[in-house]
Amino acid sequence: MPYANWIAGATDGFAPVRRTFMTQVSTLGKLAVVTAGVLGIATACGSTSTPSTSSSSSTSGKIGGSVTVWAEWTAQEQHDFLAALAPFESATGITVNYQGKGNNMDTALTAAVSGGSPPNVALVPDPGTLVSLAKGGSVKDLTSVLGGLTSNFGTAWNTLASYNGKQYGVWFKGANKNTIWYNPALFTQAGISSPPTSWEQLLSDAAQLKAAGITPFSLCTDVGWPVADMWQNVYLKTAGAAAYNKLASHALKWTDPTVTTAFTTLGQLFSQPSYLLGGLQGSLSNAYPACVDKVFPKPPAQPQAAMVFEGDFMVSEITGNSANYAPGTTGTGGAACTADASKTPCYNFFAFPAPAADSANNSAIQGAGDVAMMLTQTPQSTALMKYLAGPQPGTIWATLGGFASPNNQVKPSAYPDPVTQADAQALVGATSFVFSLDDLQGTWEPKMWADLLQFLQNPSSSNVSTIESTMDTQATAALGH
Repeated sequence: MPYANWIAGATDGFAPVRRTFMTQVSTLGKLAVVTAGVLGIATACGSTSTPSTSSSSSTSGKIGGSVTVWAEWTAQEQHDFLAALAPFESATGITVNYQGKGNNMDTALTAAVSGGSPPNVALVPDPGTLVSLAKGGSVKDLTSVLGGLTSNFGTAWNTLASYNGKQYGVWFKGANKNTIWYNPALFTQAGISSPPTSWEQLLSDAAQLKAAGITPFSLCTDVGWPVADMWQNVYLKTAGAAAYNKLASHALKWTDPTVTTAFTTLGQLFSQPSYLLGGLQGSLSNAYPACVDKVFPKPPAQPQAAMVFEGDFMVSEITGNSANYAPGTTGTGGAACTADASKTPCYNFFAFPAPAADSANNSAIQGAGDVAMMLTQTPQSTALMKYLAGPQPGTIWATLGGFASPNNQVKPSAYPDPVTQADAQALVGATSFVFSLDDLQGTWEPKMWADLLQFLQNPSSSNVSTIESTMDTQATAALGH
């Protein structure tokens, strides 16, 4: 679902991104570290003024002027984004005029383009908007602008920012939905020494947790988008990225056998109500982020389940519940992880696992993110696009927390802990990265969510056939084919 709606209290445009992972480092300190690396950008991007022969080199080659930027980020995320842009403004003399549009980013941008007054640069939370604007000639081809900077991103990311073989965007921010978050203390209580690496092992561990008196899953349902994210992960892991992308565009019908396989696989979990906190009925009322709190509660509450599935934006909820939570499998100060949130609780994640027979799909990742596009080309917007494609802004925001960059030049050491490092590295190293399928479905997305909630209510094979037929009819009506 839209990256900004994923997180309560955060406005992040398309479903969620996730605020502070933890340690907040002085913004001034960070800016001092990276400013030196940005000072050459004015010369690299060109200048509208003649370089000064004065001994004062600080103003030599500065571009000056201003650039208008729109994105979804408001509140803390806006603050962090502007901090990431501060060295650019200092080095180039360009003033960034930023507007945070929140959940209305796509709508606001479409209206501005139609009215002939778009911003110079916009960051949008889905590739569909980029493709639509590229088809209409409303965004600029960045192929020659970026040049070798495209090597800062893997093929999967560059493909998502392209249309008809031309580069139209830069993926500045990413989100990893290939994550199941677990409470290490509860795994230890159940005698589980390491997280599962296959779907079969996940079900086996769930049975072991249940036998130890621990409910395996707190299932997030909300209005249906978390269930969609979960189903999409299962489909990706069983059918692979190529089939996933065909289904997303409806080049593959929802009655295809690969769709049935995904329903059958997820049904192995949903058909075990005792594995779900509150059973099926309780899960249906488990909204986000309350579902996270059942695994990582605020003190003095105790956890009610061992695992919860959703994207990396969950971390902001976990650490927001208590500063006691430590990333990884060791508590603060090296103490053992405790289930008691008032002592030394921990949090960690493992990659959403594929069935053993489909292990080749384990490296495929479903996610989301924000892609930067240039709608009007000026020396200022050109310079900004080059800056966003480089490592400096991502490094600043990574250090601040609540951010993962697809840019392979943002060093792992920029992230505040091993868990966020692993999360970001998964995005950078993804050989197959697919965008959240429900976010690409247009007007029938809410109906898709409702269909998947019906499956949760009744995961029987007879109900699956009915749901598949309904979904294919809805997709055809919405997408026109």
